[in-house]
Amino acid sequence: MWHLAEVSLRPEMEEDALFLEDLVLAIRDSEIGYRDFAPGLRTELLRQQGQWQAAHYRTAFPNAYFLIIEVAGKRAGRLYLAHLPEEIRVIDLSIDPTYQSHGIGTELLKRVQAEATRSAMPVRLAVIQDSAARIFYERLGFYKTGEIDGRLSMEWKAIEVSSR
Repeated sequence: MWHLAEVSLRPEMEEDALFLEDLVLAIRDSEIGYRDFAPGLRTELLRQQGQWQAAHYRTAFPNAYFLIIEVAGKRAGRLYLAHLPEEIRVIDLSIDPTYQSHGIGTELLKRVQAEATRSAMPVRLAVIQDSAARIFYERLGFYKTGEIDGRLSMEWKAIEVSSR
């Protein structure tokens, strides 16, 4: 077990390409839409989807922070954030299953929420409706603001304390 102090972020580099491909495979391989495909075909479809997703993120959010999550110097996931005029957007938070359920995602999102509080901005994201990630985000105070094609738009805002 590691301490959260051992969790760090660094910019994504070209050398991370294979890790990122493996991360997508590790996270998405058992999803309902892919389980019925033969393993080789499933791997190829997931690789292509990961490449399309990465290209989309870079096109839609060209000024975003594309960060690698490291735990004790080892790559453990990715966090993609965009600081937009009206919000902080969590584009993607993916943690390798080996590192899940150890508080890493919670700690990172709390850091994002603290920045949002300082900036007086909401944090917004999208998540697949029936995923475990939805429950994770709800536990951190995110709430549904919309739904399109099985994906939920979610938002978190700092609680405003009124002076009485």
